[in-house]
Amino acid sequence: MRQAFQNLVLIISSIIIGATLGVVVGLICWFRFPFQIYTQAKINLAENRIRKAREQLKEYGKEDIWEKHLQRMEEKKEL
Repeated sequence: MRQAFQNLVLIISSIIIGATLGVVVGLICWFRFPFQIYTQAKINLAENRIRKAREQLKEYGKEDIWEKHLQRMEEKKEL
C-alpha cells in the first residue's frame, strides 16, 4: 500500500512538474519567436540593401565620369 501511494505521488508530481516546465518553455518560445523573426528580417533587409548598393557601384564603375566630363567640355567648346 505504501509503495502504491509513493508511486501515485511520483506520478502526480511528475505530471505537475512536467506541465509547469512545459508551460514555461512554451511561453519563453512564444515570446522569443517574434523577436527572432524580426531580427532575421532586419538582417535580410540589410543584406538586400548592401547587395543593391554593390550592384549600383558596379554600374557606376562601368561608366567613366571623367570621360563624360571631357565630352561635355568639348561640346561646350564647339558651341
